[in-house]
Amino acid sequence: MIDKRLQTYRTYQRFTRILLTICGCWYMPTKSDKSMHYYSICVLLTMIMMTMVTLHTSYIHRHNLGNMMKNVGFAITGLSAILKVVSFTINRGSLINYHRILNGLFEEELMRNDKIRTIIFSSLHTMYILTYGYFALTTTLLLLYFAPSYLLIIRGLLHFHLSTNYTLPISRGYGHFWTVPDNFLYHLHLVFETTLTGLSGLMACSVDSFFGFYVYQFTSTMRAMNFRLTNPLPTEKFLDLLRMCVAKHQRLLRCRDTLEHVYGPIVFWHIVTNAILLCGLMYDAMPFSDFKRISMFLTYAVVKFVQTFTYAWYGTVLTNASEDFRNGIYFGEWFNSSLDHHVRTNVILIMMQKPITINAIYSPVNITIFTNLEPRLRKGREITGISYLIFQVRNLGLVDQAIKVTDSFVERDSEREKFDGGSSKDPFVEVASTQFTVSIQDGVFFIVCLRR
Repeated sequence: MIDKRLQTYRTYQRFTRILLTICGCWYMPTKSDKSMHYYSICVLLTMIMMTMVTLHTSYIHRHNLGNMMKNVGFAITGLSAILKVVSFTINRGSLINYHRILNGLFEEELMRNDKIRTIIFSSLHTMYILTYGYFALTTTLLLLYFAPSYLLIIRGLLHFHLSTNYTLPISRGYGHFWTVPDNFLYHLHLVFETTLTGLSGLMACSVDSFFGFYVYQFTSTMRAMNFRLTNPLPTEKFLDLLRMCVAKHQRLLRCRDTLEHVYGPIVFWHIVTNAILLCGLMYDAMPFSDFKRISMFLTYAVVKFVQTFTYAWYGTVLTNASEDFRNGIYFGEWFNSSLDHHVRTNVILIMMQKPITINAIYSPVNITIFTNLEPRLRKGREITGISYLIFQVRNLGLVDQAIKVTDSFVERDSEREKFDGGSSKDPFVEVASTQFTVSIQDGVFFIVCLRR
């Protein structure tokens, strides 16, 4: 069973790599490295040509909002492809280093025992289903969009006549900066536009899906480390295991910085452009009287919502795995081990770090960018995440005073509620919707503030 899942992972890995290679975004050195570099330049030039043609077509349709927004959508797709090719090309060195670090950490955990492999492969099915589904949706929509033109050509060939009585799917025959002749070159323009659109669609699918592959490696590595911390082998020393996990976590943080640097502008671009495009198409489809307009809006809406949800969900998965790793450190065996209080303090300092998130310029990439909803809590409830407070107490008689200090971290809508806590014998103090866990070991006083 494990070997079958490993084979599934390798297939998933090859699939994402092939998509990136087709789109000219694969960054790792290969035997045909120079050819790949020139191919990336060719892809970039074709995307620039597509953007110029679609922008020119949208300008021609500037008095028809529906047709204009449709061509603006194609132009945005072309600009997105340009952004992705340029971003992967400029950051090629960082991505190579990032890939070697993250893939090395993942493969190291993957080669351990079967229990670790089970933990790693637990989320594989969801990840590759989302990737394959995204690819199938993109391919299906592209085929449906270009099918009428090719069906007319096939119908003409069946009657021994090569007909040009069809409309070019992007330029409509008049979007180019030159006159499209009504002869064999007309068919070449169809093939050219099909290639441009297919390449731009695969570009979106490949880069977006590879973000999910990165997140899968991230989360699986952290889940494996979390499992090793909470379930150490009898032959493993907890101090050595802790040091190893902390060192890996620091390397993962550096990988996060690279991933954020590459994908942050891309996600931000998609958030802004998808919102603008959907608003324009929604306005055009509001009368609900034209089935063609409604179907066009629904098609664009499905694609853009899937794209936005993909990034949002991947970001949420990464943040949740990071929080689970911090919880794994806290609930590990360091509490009852022979570590001195300085090491335990370092453990809490690690837990004080914010969860690993990918920021899109101004906002973290999580499910909130898809829902765009803010939680509304009842009056008397505060909004808080997980925060960790550390107090170095030399005299155990200062416990009550230390608990009082936590009052400054409890914010109410109208007032602050001051309270007196118990003692070291009563380790739980509840205020409003917050629970404070108090622990004293070797003169170190820990308070963990958890949102209920």
